[in-house]
Amino acid sequence: MNRKWARLTGLLLAASLMLTLFVGVAQAQEQVLVIGWEQEPSQLSPRSDMAFAALATNFYARDVWDWDVNREIFPVMVEQVPTVGNGLVKTLDNGNTQVTYKLKAGLKWSDGQPITTADCEFNHFLRTNPGTLTYQRGTYPEVVESFEVVDDLTFVLTYNSPFPDYQSNAVASCSLPKHVFADTLAAEGNLDNHPYFSGQGVVGYGPYVFDQWVIGSQMSFVKNPLWDGQEPAFDRIILRFITDSAQMRNALQAGEIDVAFNFSDDQVDAYAAIPGVEVFGTPGVFGDAIWMNIGNGGHPALTDVNVRKAIIHGIDRASLAEDLVGPGTAVPKSWYPEQFWPEDLPRLEYDPELAKKLLDEAGWVDSNGNGTRDKDGVELVLRFFTTTRQLRMDYQVVIQEYLNEIGVGTQLLPVPANILFADFVDRGILDTGDFDLAIFALSANPLSPFADAPDWFGCDGIPTAENPNGNNGWGFCDPRYDELDLLVGKTVDEVQRKQYSDEAIKRFFEGQFWHGLYLRQTWYAIDTTTVDPATAKDVGTLSSNYFNKIEFWQPAK
Repeated sequence: MNRKWARLTGLLLAASLMLTLFVGVAQAQEQVLVIGWEQEPSQLSPRSDMAFAALATNFYARDVWDWDVNREIFPVMVEQVPTVGNGLVKTLDNGNTQVTYKLKAGLKWSDGQPITTADCEFNHFLRTNPGTLTYQRGTYPEVVESFEVVDDLTFVLTYNSPFPDYQSNAVASCSLPKHVFADTLAAEGNLDNHPYFSGQGVVGYGPYVFDQWVIGSQMSFVKNPLWDGQEPAFDRIILRFITDSAQMRNALQAGEIDVAFNFSDDQVDAYAAIPGVEVFGTPGVFGDAIWMNIGNGGHPALTDVNVRKAIIHGIDRASLAEDLVGPGTAVPKSWYPEQFWPEDLPRLEYDPELAKKLLDEAGWVDSNGNGTRDKDGVELVLRFFTTTRQLRMDYQVVIQEYLNEIGVGTQLLPVPANILFADFVDRGILDTGDFDLAIFALSANPLSPFADAPDWFGCDGIPTAENPNGNNGWGFCDPRYDELDLLVGKTVDEVQRKQYSDEAIKRFFEGQFWHGLYLRQTWYAIDTTTVDPATAKDVGTLSSNYFNKIEFWQPAK
């Protein structure tokens, strides 16, 4: 008996015990797709900035446009993607970029209310007023000059300078329905505690409707009868929360899930060996790295750039990538995608003797002979966090051994992703700066060298009680970098833009708070007894859109 029919039989038996024969037959005919989800969000997007919260919006909360597997843009809410060629993008007399958005006629929210420019204007208001909702806004408030409603379906977004990345950065959003949030905002002035973000009364625009969130177990969606696009073939989507890598693979093999994705390269062969499973990969935007808390309450040693360099010189990252991930695995020089790297961008190589020398010169020596360096009575022992992904925990263990060799101690602290990545208001470990080292991945933009810096890397992005919206939990602060990134964002001349981005990327490197471990593709493993894999390969390749064409997936033939 194959996995598909084994699960179907189980469903039928359960139904026969609970329901009438008629209802049981109806349930058996329902097409259900179960996707393994390795991180359970703390809240729904955008209240949570976790990638797996943003990914869930692919089912129930689409926005103005998106990108396909070839990184080509396509319209979703709008009639067409604005370009200079179609007349929807203009350069004003003062040089500023102006973009006109035209919504499709007849769009409806999942509760039947019409989607209009009033919803888009409401989203603009939220993004330009930080006190209304704790979520990342990027440079939108800094680069957008005005939002003008023309009519119910047309609005105009004007930037305060030339803005060549109007399709990929600081794009207008219409995804949060005004009628769901407006009363609460008027009454309370803030939406942080709105029940929508805990899965109650969720209204969106997408091929599916948010159905249920069983904390610690799964999230489900049902087909949206008001969706104006391709009708989905699957009636119900279930996101099954499985945080352990081995359990995820076992679940696919046992037929408990139909799709696993985002697993690490070292798991590819094991997934491919499962009978009836097809594995494929797409170019990824994630690269795991060591992040150091250099300015947000981390260990005092990490405020010294030479100590940070010493730690990395003490780790053989190239050998780790080969041994733990697989032969030929690259160790990236920068968080930025490789196509934007300056030609002379350096790399910190493995050199334990240099590491020891740098630590000695910085005054961190083993004064009491216990094997761990210290200074002014403070031991050089670092709190080292990561998620419960097995490969990351394996990295932790080996890195601990490397650092022991140079006299640096570590406490290994793997924690669930929703604790590590929770925002400042919810006491997330990264945002509150309650760590010294951490391994995780933060996606970069493969479409532009503009980093959209303030939230993640800007001086103003360091989270505090007064500024809980920031995500710069590592405390990197370089005013010149902030200035350069904004120049990259508004410079049209390609030569000048390259000069600005080269300098920005070098200053990012000189901060020595990010140190690449390995790059990875985005891998998918699909049970071919449930899904026709030929229909599932046109997927998104950004960190938040892997399932942006889920409505085109078809059951196995």
